Amino acid sequence: MRTKRVFENPFYFLLFAVCFLFASAYAIAAAQSQGIVEGRLTNGTDPSLVPADVDLDVISLSNGMSIIKSGKTGREGKFRFDGLPTDAEIMIRAGYESASYLARATFDNMGKASVEIQVYETTKSMNNIQAQAVRIAFQSTGDRLHATETISFNNQTKPPQTFMNEEGNYRFSKPSDILEVPDMEVTAPGSSMPLAQTPLESPDGQSYYSIYPLRPGVTTFEVLQILPYENKSYTYRKKFFYDVESFDIGVIPSDLDLSGEGLTKIQTDTQKNFSIYRGGAIKAGTEVIFALSGGTTTPGAQSSGETPDSNQTTVRSFPNAVGLNAATIVSLLLMGFVLILWYAFNYSRPHAKGNRKSDARGLKEQYERVLNFLAVLEHQYETQSLDRSEYIRQNEQGKRLLRRISELLNK
Repeated sequence: MRTKRVFENPFYFLLFAVCFLFASAYAIAAAQSQGIVEGRLTNGTDPSLVPADVDLDVISLSNGMSIIKSGKTGREGKFRFDGLPTDAEIMIRAGYESASYLARATFDNMGKASVEIQVYETTKSMNNIQAQAVRIAFQSTGDRLHATETISFNNQTKPPQTFMNEEGNYRFSKPSDILEVPDMEVTAPGSSMPLAQTPLESPDGQSYYSIYPLRPGVTTFEVLQILPYENKSYTYRKKFFYDVESFDIGVIPSDLDLSGEGLTKIQTDTQKNFSIYRGGAIKAGTEVIFALSGGTTTPGAQSSGETPDSNQTTVRSFPNAVGLNAATIVSLLLMGFVLILWYAFNYSRPHAKGNRKSDARGLKEQYERVLNFLAVLEHQYETQSLDRSEYIRQNEQGKRLLRRISELLNK
């Protein structure tokens, strides 16, 4: 009878309903948070070297790229995480010798997953790491010249090692009259989806560099630079930092004149409106000079600041033989992570002058942290768990963040 009177009171009934809902939600969450990941790290350079005491992060791709747990490997390189959500996509990230390595955790029907991550020792030697497939493209659009450079590094170190140099793993010269900070994409070994980056400027202001590690296999960098093309004329100076056996240069439109020592025109396609030139072997440290002039303005070509016509031929129109891509860089940063780091850089850094070396080291660590998240986001987009519109929307946010880091490093 007392129980009946209690439920006749609307307040008690509502209280009971709320408690029931919370209890049900907790039970569901608890059931979904019983995932267990067990695994180990193996050393791909020397199996006898056990990756012990290595920092690990469990990253949820379904919750704004959040780190939900952290830990370390044991003496035998093994690790275990429990209480993980089984209804979310999980990645395990290992930070070994300043480079990051990732693996996806797939839960079975019992809520268990087994993961093995192969890591490598690092080297600062370029021995057995070859620069290849060097391609440059120039496209005139009104009073601007878009220059795109693509280069691949084939890491064939034996035993396999990851190239990691704090002074730069990939370096390219900086034109003195460049109009904007270059855009850059990096495609990791075995991946088909590029990562957006902002290169760092060297202390002498003569070049840019990236600290993205060169893991065993082929890593490809693509850089887009915007240069002035007033009076339809430009002199392009470039210093090669690596030995190359040959390089190709594509120009749009096809009647854009290109001249330089050792260049030979090998193809002209008037229908697709491009021409291709080829250069011979270049030694590291060599500076080359290319003179560009003329070029019929293509339909839809615009001056700076205007939006190009969607029908305008772009560098994307080059055939596979050239394989050039001057499209806008696509960022993979999620808004939550960007805002957190943006706040940290703008408000959390001390205003008092401190140890510049320590500041630079901290900024490079944050830069690498962003790259780590970009690597995870690459997987998220590649597996179509990230909508393309969201993928594109985060582009400017990610680039502004990386540029901010670059600016702080160059102060």
